[in-house]
Amino acid sequence: MSRAQKNKKKKKLGIILLVEVLILIALIVGYGVWYVNNKLDKIERPDGTTEQIDVSDAATDVMKENYQTIALFGVDTRETTDMTKKNAARSDAIIIACINNKTKEVKLCSVYRDCFLETAEPDSSTRKVTEAYFYGGPSGAVETLNKNLDLNITDYVTVDFKALANAIDALGGVTINVKSKEINNLNKNLQEQVEVTGIYSEGVWSAGEQVLNGTQAVAYARIRKVGNNDFERTQRQRAVISAMIQKAKESDLSTINKVINEVFPQIATNMSNKDLISLAADVFDYELTDNNGFPLSHETPTLGNKGSVVVPANLLSNVKYLHEFLYPEDTEYTPSEEVQRISTAITNETGVYDQFTEDSTTEEPTATNSPDNVQ
Repeated sequence: MSRAQKNKKKKKLGIILLVEVLILIALIVGYGVWYVNNKLDKIERPDGTTEQIDVSDAATDVMKENYQTIALFGVDTRETTDMTKKNAARSDAIIIACINNKTKEVKLCSVYRDCFLETAEPDSSTRKVTEAYFYGGPSGAVETLNKNLDLNITDYVTVDFKALANAIDALGGVTINVKSKEINNLNKNLQEQVEVTGIYSEGVWSAGEQVLNGTQAVAYARIRKVGNNDFERTQRQRAVISAMIQKAKESDLSTINKVINEVFPQIATNMSNKDLISLAADVFDYELTDNNGFPLSHETPTLGNKGSVVVPANLLSNVKYLHEFLYPEDTEYTPSEEVQRISTAITNETGVYDQFTEDSTTEEPTATNSPDNVQ
């Protein structure tokens, strides 16, 4: 065989080898895409076409382009596993997660479940915001946030408390600093958690920093009758989420896969697989930088059959502060006429006026009435 023929044969073999390698890579990537999509397909999504969620006309270009804002709901499902249906559950936890697309900084803001707002469904009535999820499902709850807070949220993620416990267990627990005054209520909540979820757990018997399992951590996050009631409870919820994020960032792929297998079937969202993959691509770059609660300035009156509520004092000034907190780069935002109208309506109904001052812009919310009345 001549040298030219040998070179030609080598070249041919080289091309075949290159093609085989490319095919192998394509198969691996293809399997990876199938694998990821197969996992994501386990997530519960609303029936029918993609939901059309109304957003506020006050949303600015800065909010739309520089940030991604997602609504997170923790619901109290008892008798149903479908978390997207109306009249199925109330949202015990409502958290606005705001991601800075450039810096990957994440801010969390809890909306107190008893916050007195004008819901989107079934009508424009004032009630506790926790009921927005019950009457309108997740889309109705998101639209209530957009309507009252001038937001442009179109994405939501909902979990029940069993899913949260399973996720924490799959991560190997989370480190929480439990106060001595919280132990009794934690263990009372734990008994209910065991009955509802069927996941057994020992109690927590000592104070201090310690690793809590899933059932213990959820029971801790649901403590309400200690300290500043619902205001401190939302701080505990954010503390658990922060601990989970930190633990996930330190975990190996095997642990993350365990979390995915355990929890994905218990999640409800309207986000597509593509959106979730895009979000997950930067997960290890995210940094939780700050958290707060809404409304910052408030009163807690009892309003007849509507019960004890958390009334923004007033809505307009609290929404202004919320935007400063979530979107510090946004100098274009001006409160909408809708928010101004709702703010006036709530003031007329409750008699609660603007109490927002420079001193109230602290991490701990201020109230002119004792929050001990919050139910």
